[in-house]
Amino acid sequence: MEKFFRASVPRYYELALPPNHARRKRWPLLIALHGYQGNKDSMMRVAQNIAAGSMIVISLQGLHQFFRRFGRNPKNFRVGFGWGTTYKMEDSVRLHQSDLETLMALAVREHRADPRRIFLLAFSQGCAFNYRYIYTHPRAIRGAIAVCGGVPFDWSENPNYRPSPTRLLHIAARQDEWYSREKYLEIRRQLRQRAARLDFRFYNTTHRFPPSSFPHIRKWIQENL
Repeated sequence: MEKFFRASVPRYYELALPPNHARRKRWPLLIALHGYQGNKDSMMRVAQNIAAGSMIVISLQGLHQFFRRFGRNPKNFRVGFGWGTTYKMEDSVRLHQSDLETLMALAVREHRADPRRIFLLAFSQGCAFNYRYIYTHPRAIRGAIAVCGGVPFDWSENPNYRPSPTRLLHIAARQDEWYSREKYLEIRRQLRQRAARLDFRFYNTTHRFPPSSFPHIRKWIQENL
């Protein structure tokens, strides 16, 4: 007989405030999610590069940790983090959405974030989790950037997903080892079913966050503030 109990655990994140934070009453907020095997530190470097000192930036770390192998020597193993697996996925989805709402409320309350100008950024695995939130809470997020990721597996079956005015920028990789061009085109078709505004772009890269996309992401955010 399977049973469970609930436990409270710390949720770790990185916070970066604009250099002239005290000069303005409200700032746009960028919440970033790393990909599978990533961590909050590496994603914060990407997010800060994109924000360029003009946004409050939060990089949240996935709860689920595991060892990444580098050779056979355990001393060389590194810890990676993820957002969930197919085992009781609904628990991971609830946690992610609760975490987002906690961080948004905290940033508004304590760091002068503008609740009307909240942006989400995700790489790989984090993309589908953000899409779940956006289309379950249609008016909570101003804009979202997804890089080398897909839509939720229950995109067509989940009755909780509704059209949203959230602006989307989706970046795909031409040499992605996880997603073929045909798969990305299917993702674009699916997003168009519910997205009010979609900017979908291919970059000549493998499954990685292309630095060459930074200028367009910055411009896109400014245009959608």
